[in-house]
Amino acid sequence: MFDKYSFTISKIFKYAEEEMKVLHHPYVGSEHLLLSLLKNSKDVKEIASKYNLTYDNFKKELLLVVGSSSKESAYILYTPLLKRVINLAMEDAKERKEELNSKHLFLALLEEGEGIAIRLLYGMNINLDSMYDELNEREHKTNQKLEILNIGKDLSDVINPDDILVGRDKELNLIIETLIRKNKNNPLLVGDAGVGKTAIVEELVRRINLKEVPKSLQNKRIIMLEMGSLVAGTKYRGEFEEKLTKVIKELESNPNIILFIDEIHTMVNAGGAEGAINASDILKPYLARGKVKIIGATTTHEYNKFILKDKALNRRFELIKICEPSILETEEILNKIKPSFEKHYNIKITSKNISDIVHLTNRYISDRRNPDKSIDILDSVCAMKEVSNKTSNIIDSYKYKKEEIIKLKEEMVKKNDFVRALEYHNEEVKIDKILNKKMKQTIKITEQDILNLISRKCNIPIINKKNKYKELENFLLNNLIGQDEAIKKIIKNMINFDEDKPLSLLLTGSTGVGKTETVKLISKFLNINLLRLDMSEYNQDITINRLVGSSAGYVGYDDGAIFDSIKMEPFTCILVDELEKASPSVMNLFLQILDEGFVTNAKGEKIDFKNTMIFMTSNVKGTKKIGFMESSNTYTNDFSKEFVARFTDIIEFNDITEDMLEAYLKKNNIKDKSLVKDFDIHKNGFRGLKHFLTKESKIRN
Repeated sequence: MFDKYSFTISKIFKYAEEEMKVLHHPYVGSEHLLLSLLKNSKDVKEIASKYNLTYDNFKKELLLVVGSSSKESAYILYTPLLKRVINLAMEDAKERKEELNSKHLFLALLEEGEGIAIRLLYGMNINLDSMYDELNEREHKTNQKLEILNIGKDLSDVINPDDILVGRDKELNLIIETLIRKNKNNPLLVGDAGVGKTAIVEELVRRINLKEVPKSLQNKRIIMLEMGSLVAGTKYRGEFEEKLTKVIKELESNPNIILFIDEIHTMVNAGGAEGAINASDILKPYLARGKVKIIGATTTHEYNKFILKDKALNRRFELIKICEPSILETEEILNKIKPSFEKHYNIKITSKNISDIVHLTNRYISDRRNPDKSIDILDSVCAMKEVSNKTSNIIDSYKYKKEEIIKLKEEMVKKNDFVRALEYHNEEVKIDKILNKKMKQTIKITEQDILNLISRKCNIPIINKKNKYKELENFLLNNLIGQDEAIKKIIKNMINFDEDKPLSLLLTGSTGVGKTETVKLISKFLNINLLRLDMSEYNQDITINRLVGSSAGYVGYDDGAIFDSIKMEPFTCILVDELEKASPSVMNLFLQILDEGFVTNAKGEKIDFKNTMIFMTSNVKGTKKIGFMESSNTYTNDFSKEFVARFTDIIEFNDITEDMLEAYLKKNNIKDKSLVKDFDIHKNGFRGLKHFLTKESKIRN
């Protein structure tokens, strides 16, 4: 029956029914509606308290006069009087062209003048006429259809009073301190998307409703305004300015209203058509005087781009920075909200699940912020489990079967075949037991479920490292000749690597020994994206722009950069070929990637390399011979010490020997060794040998 009512009114009716059940009364009457209004409506409580009418003393009077029953009613029935009260309230709301609210219900209850509620109020010596006149006058005065209520929404009607905010007391206190100031009392919440700016304002609304704020903020209403609603319908020049000015005047004449503008940066250009001024220019004088209270929220990027540049607008706000919560704070937030998810999905969520979600999300999702991204993963994994769970279908089938058995049982009773009816009854009892057992079963989330979800969302394959990489080792050993030791070292590094930065291996050795081929085979076997960068193309400093993009103001700023592909394919195999040919600026860029695990592109976006595997190849040899001695100076003649130190490991590939050449010819079914007698395998390697054999076969054919 609550479908046609708002959430607030539905809640009032639901609590009235709960009061009826608790008191074990046989019906829902005007007295239960009044109890619900006194408990849940801030407006009704405010007026009623002046006449010494509270939830506690009215319930005490109700129990004293009417009492309660020992047996709970099996049905919920509304009295004819209560139905008349509801219809009267709906007619009143319709006449005023308003949505039905608690004050309409209270007015209608007093206007009806009959029922147990009215009799009890008379018995409590409450002046009903005076209360009715005051309520009616206030309703008429405050509901002269304020423009701000047409285009905005009261957050008290939107928020869930049972939700709680964790770990934001410092920020909330700063907002409250700013709002009660005499001047410059407009807080501006600035933080990355998803850190909880809007949630903090919603918590402020809850505290105002519970009167857990200073006296000057009690009874305040926070109205959320969207700039799109303000601009909507203003077709002609001057209409927008007129509409906004009307809203500001209403704010000045109604000091109990605080305006909340989410994405407040949109007002900098809102309404700023040719020949018109924008919203921020209209607001500036009013904000400076302190007669209008506005809470704004925007992201750090938009604040820097729009508001910070407008010095006059920026100084009228008190900046409050909202930082991303820590891992422990995020876990605490999710542990507090998990009961609502358990109830919604009928699922069991453990503290271990919460810890796994937060840590895995923090590791694999770097382009979003907590707690939003962790809450999103929690919600998604619960939805995924519900979709994969077949229990609900089984329950539905048993319910259908039970209905069919009940019909058959009733038919047998009508035919006086009580033996068959008893058999059907016994079947029904069995099904009831199965149903009760199935309905008590709760779904459980495993770590693998969370990994599978993150794998799907982030495009990162979840693999069993040990088994998969052992298979990869066999694959490489079968396809590469004479590099068994190097392959085993590569696989060992891949299995054991578990740091919060990319796996980085420097593959060194003569040309054609199989360095590049090894990386290509790894990418092919694991079926992951291969990004090959030949450093002979990046031997000038300006070529760094191809990797991270051009700076603002230069040609190509809006074009995509090569490293942007990492955002879409985070599990990428990056091959940096012929490293020694790279320019110093490109080398320094890779130094940062190997050290920190991320790089910032020309647009200020963070590109995360933590899930990539970076293989760099070089023809540089690790040892230099001086006479009959080998120097201990390894690679530092060609690369800086800090660069060499950043590698996870350096893998040296063996030079090609005659045995390796014979093994290659045997593998390719070439029996005539005279084919390669004039070919210098040490100088050209297997890559050159492959081209040479192809050329020879074409000549002979």
